[in-house]
Amino acid sequence: MGCVSSLLLSSCVRNGAKDDGLAHFSSDFDTTVAMGDDFYQYSNGGWLKSHPIPGEKSRLNTFDVLNDDNLERLREIVEKARDKHAPQGSNEQKIGDYYALAMDSLRRQQEGISPIRYMFDRINSMSFHVKDSSFAADLAYFHLNAGNPFFAVGCTPDSKNSSMNIAELWQDGIGLPNRDYYFDESEKGQEIIRGYKRMLAKYLNLLGADSTEARAEAIYAFEKKMANLMNTKVQNRDPQATYNKVSFEELKTSYPGFNWDVYFDAFPVKPTELTVGQPRYFSHLFKLIAETDSATLNDYVTVTTINYVASYLSDDFMMTKFDFYSKQLSGIEELRPLWKRSLEMVQGRLGQPLGQLFVEKYFPESAKKRTVDLVEHLRTAFGQRIDSLKWMGDSTKAAAKVKLAAIGVKVGYPDKWEDYSEAVVDPSLSLVENFLSLTNFHSLKEMREVGQPVDKEKWYMTPQTVNAYYSPLTNEIVFPAGILQPPFFYADGDDAVNYGAIGVVIGHEMTHGFDDQGRQFDKDGNLTDWWTSEDAERFKVASSKMKERFSNVVVIDSMKCNGQLTLGENIADLGGLNIAHQAFLNTLTDNVKDPLIDGQNYDQRFLLAYSRIWAGNYRDEYLRNQVITDSHANGKYRVNVQLPMLDFFYSAFGIDENGKMFVRPEERIVIW
Repeated sequence: MGCVSSLLLSSCVRNGAKDDGLAHFSSDFDTTVAMGDDFYQYSNGGWLKSHPIPGEKSRLNTFDVLNDDNLERLREIVEKARDKHAPQGSNEQKIGDYYALAMDSLRRQQEGISPIRYMFDRINSMSFHVKDSSFAADLAYFHLNAGNPFFAVGCTPDSKNSSMNIAELWQDGIGLPNRDYYFDESEKGQEIIRGYKRMLAKYLNLLGADSTEARAEAIYAFEKKMANLMNTKVQNRDPQATYNKVSFEELKTSYPGFNWDVYFDAFPVKPTELTVGQPRYFSHLFKLIAETDSATLNDYVTVTTINYVASYLSDDFMMTKFDFYSKQLSGIEELRPLWKRSLEMVQGRLGQPLGQLFVEKYFPESAKKRTVDLVEHLRTAFGQRIDSLKWMGDSTKAAAKVKLAAIGVKVGYPDKWEDYSEAVVDPSLSLVENFLSLTNFHSLKEMREVGQPVDKEKWYMTPQTVNAYYSPLTNEIVFPAGILQPPFFYADGDDAVNYGAIGVVIGHEMTHGFDDQGRQFDKDGNLTDWWTSEDAERFKVASSKMKERFSNVVVIDSMKCNGQLTLGENIADLGGLNIAHQAFLNTLTDNVKDPLIDGQNYDQRFLLAYSRIWAGNYRDEYLRNQVITDSHANGKYRVNVQLPMLDFFYSAFGIDENGKMFVRPEERIVIW
């Protein structure tokens, strides 16, 4: 089990019983800051000082520290698989050989672009007349093998028939992280655009092209026109607006100018119906392509493809990508060690088979059992919270409790592992060829699910992932083994700490079923309105207060948090705190005293444990990118904006109206 030494106590108390594994909170305090002015800094200042960002990272937070611990364990697993010479076709053979290929940087240097020169020959022979059948066939090839030029296609549960999978079309194909980057007129934004154009020109130059700067300008101009047609990230958070179901025949008439028949003939299943995420985008995309000269379209598909595979090629391609995305956009100063990059490649394409080996060695069943018990305690507490809500009427409360009771729970790892028997790793081929082969395997596997019943046992994270998720379409919460370790979870630890850390994470994911997006889905995962109009309006009023609070937070320079983009996560944080605290209080009995551990009482340990999981240092470049692209607020504000909403925060630490974080009782937000 991995943990950070500064997070451990020599002894602990779990409802009065001596135990191990608690945090020495006070050793990480920054007592130069008043807790009522900046609780995040007060509680985490020592941790922040002792955890500087290494050159290979754009940030270092508790998630990253735990992930690094997991990487060391995974390294042992993949190196053993590499050296084992496992039977051909076994998961260990695939993992070991893929890792060995990734580690062979000398071979990549010698091969250069030659292993996939055929792909660029194919691009050069493409017809870019958008109505031509060959264009549709070629585009399908690239979508199945090498990224998403122009748009993306995938498979998803049908939002209004959630037991069945449906094909989905989605806007995609731009190289900057978000469409908003193309319209950023600030000095920093223009600097990023110039850096992006330099990367495009360098890619073309590496392929032997001339006039690369002018051609990069043309590619960028085309992408900007695509971006202008795209929804914003906030618009894409509206599940009603992005659900536009059409039959296959309606697709052809609603979005003409492209040979949809030939395109989908390349896939294992030809859909009878689809959803279109952004109708405006697809209504104009093919006209835009038709109006663009073939040379620019050729260059666009070329650089899109290079960008997709650059990390798997020789250093000149890899470093071109690194210099823009990692250095300029994220502030990263140096490459990660080769073994870490190689291991991430294995995780990217063979993550679940690797996870199976990980949990066999490192995840005890006792951790799974205690987490499941915690979930049920949180579910009970959530029901109590719903019963006590003053803003919600009885009929909506009843429907909410039905949905709560129906939330599925997955902990640790899948009960049924996915079949990778058709995935092939051939060490006689290059790393990039194997990467593309595995990409094709995943694409075909996904698209075979179109029109089939939803597999309720499927996981959308690997077991080793340090994260968790809620799926509104399946109404389930999922907690991989990777996150069920300190400082998030102590298998034999103090209840106050566990409820303040993993308990809030559990409550957070549950609350996603009732945030501004999740509340629009019913107990079966269907996009259905189960609210009275009065309760829906009261929810929107409370949510707007949350949006306003976060929209006023200045993150860096003059950039403010996007309160609408982060609304769902912020509602889930506050809900998770209230629900987890209620669940913790339910564990207490009248005859149990409130023991001090490391000088902290129950409520203090609960709140400190919550603050600790969001401790992190961030480069300025990371923060700017996070504001534009991320639906999560920065950890500092997940602490300092949320905790003042809780009455017990003030009583626990004796904070009064003189503290900068103080919020008057009547202004404290209550949603769940």
